[in-house]
Amino acid sequence: MLSNNLRFMKSLRNTVFVLLLTAFFLPEAFAGPALKRAEFEFHIGPAFPVGSFAKKAFSAYSGTAPNFRLDYNGAQIGLNYGLAFQYYATPHFGMLVMFNGHSNKISANNFSTYNPSFAWKTNSQGKWSEFMAMAGITCRITLPKLHLAFRAYLGYAHLVAPYYGSQAKHQNYTYTYQLKSASDANFGYGAGMALKFLVTRGFHLDLRCDYMSAVPFYFRRVKSTVITEIPNVTIPDQVFRNTFREHFQMVNLSFGFTVAF
Repeated sequence: MLSNNLRFMKSLRNTVFVLLLTAFFLPEAFAGPALKRAEFEFHIGPAFPVGSFAKKAFSAYSGTAPNFRLDYNGAQIGLNYGLAFQYYATPHFGMLVMFNGHSNKISANNFSTYNPSFAWKTNSQGKWSEFMAMAGITCRITLPKLHLAFRAYLGYAHLVAPYYGSQAKHQNYTYTYQLKSASDANFGYGAGMALKFLVTRGFHLDLRCDYMSAVPFYFRRVKSTVITEIPNVTIPDQVFRNTFREHFQMVNLSFGFTVAF
């Protein structure tokens, strides 16, 4: 995790440096019409999970039952949505506050780690849900009828994992494995760019692309239960606690509008 943090800080430093250069040394020859200083933006669009986050759930595990360590993963293409407020202290350079959410359905392998010899069938309920509250810097390049906007940001991120259930039948036994939902908060960050079409000085249509990520989330002591059912026999449920690590990574393609004032 330390190496991930170092790579992120180096990437963020380079991004900030490029934005500062762009903001303060942008050639005025390419400047378009003067824009208003304050902008309120709404955006929505598809969210594409990348990296391990996009692998099918339960693709890998370590250890032995019941004390194995699983990979949640399993995020499919979903939805991102958000609001942002931006204020430009100079014609090209400003600050922003942004709120963004994600919702992604689940893709899971059959959960066979408890007893691989049985024919397990896995299903999931709920979705991956994620919320970010971020602050950062932004700069814009103005051109006739449109402008390019760049931004980098960091702040609070919260991730909620779905519930999983799996069932297997063997002779007259029925086994059910339940993995509860879990949530964790951590440090999030991201960067992106937008192409804004100027309908008027006070209203823009936006096309935006952002990369968003976070320091890996840890779901600690997540409750899992194994239920064994045998006709005319009562068997106590087995309850376990497992720890999961999830690296949230997402590429958003968003459409929206900006109201400037």
